[in-house]
Amino acid sequence: MKKNIQRFMGAIALIIGISGIVIPPQVMAQTSGGLLTAEQMKKLNLSVEQKQAVLRLTLRTNDRILRILDRDQQRIFRNAIKQGKSTGEAMDAVSLRPDQKTQLSKVMQDTRVEMLTILTPEQVKQLQGSR
Repeated sequence: MKKNIQRFMGAIALIIGISGIVIPPQVMAQTSGGLLTAEQMKKLNLSVEQKQAVLRLTLRTNDRILRILDRDQQRIFRNAIKQGKSTGEAMDAVSLRPDQKTQLSKVMQDTRVEMLTILTPEQVKQLQGSR
């Protein structure tokens, strides 16, 4: 499960980097990692609307993750994101309890479903092929 979460969150990470969207520094500091890598974003040739939707999804996903974590875990997660880590890499830095792993699995499942509504069928195939 950890590997799947890592892949998916790594995928989000790069969307922000190559989105071409102007992001205020304070938002960027909170979400430097996203759901897609910059390389994936380039290959998928996302529209501006798709890039914005993925950014919003990244922000919501990170917010949902933070609500699952306790204060110390939140600090670790936020510090990792500020250091430029992807959401998946930031989650790797946090020691999760079994109940948190279950909750996180639900968040990631919901995120995958929403990502599928953002991408075209061709983009989904490309993304699956790049993993």
